[in-house]
Amino acid sequence: MEYKRKRKKIIICIVFVFFIICIIWPQSSEFDDKAALEEFMEIQIPNYEVKEYISDNSIDIHGDFTDKINIEFDSIPSRTFIDRVKCKVNEDKNKEEKRWLTDGKHGYTFRASYGDGGKVPNSRKEQDDWFVRLDFYDNSKKAVIEYGHW
Repeated sequence: MEYKRKRKKIIICIVFVFFIICIIWPQSSEFDDKAALEEFMEIQIPNYEVKEYISDNSIDIHGDFTDKINIEFDSIPSRTFIDRVKCKVNEDKNKEEKRWLTDGKHGYTFRASYGDGGKVPNSRKEQDDWFVRLDFYDNSKKAVIEYGHW
C-alpha cells in the first residue's frame, strides 16, 4: 500500500513540474524573425519584436488552430514601406484573391491562405490548409500576426 502512495505522489509531482515548465517556457513561432513573414508577403517589412503570444486553446482533433502574436515594430513604419504596401493594395484591386487591403485611413492588412493545390511559399511546401494575416497601422508601432491551420 505504501508503494502505491509513493508512486501516486511521484506522478503528481511530475505532472505539476511539467505544468510549471509549460507555463514558464518561452513560446516561439516561425514568426520570431521576419524572414518567414517577408517570404509570404513578398515584401520587406520593418524589424519587429514579439511582445505576446496568444495560443489557441481550442485546437481540435485535426490540429486546427488560430494563434495570435502581438508585435512591435522598431519604429513607426516608414513612408517608403507604406508606399510599397499601397502599391501592393493597388495591384490587388483587380484580383479575385485580394491579399493586401486597407482598413480606414491608416490601417492595412495582409492576408493569405494556402492549400488545396495553390501557390505555396518554399518554407511551406509540405504543409496544407494554413493561413497568415498581419494587421498594422501606418501611424503605430504595434501590429498583430494571426496564423493557423483550418
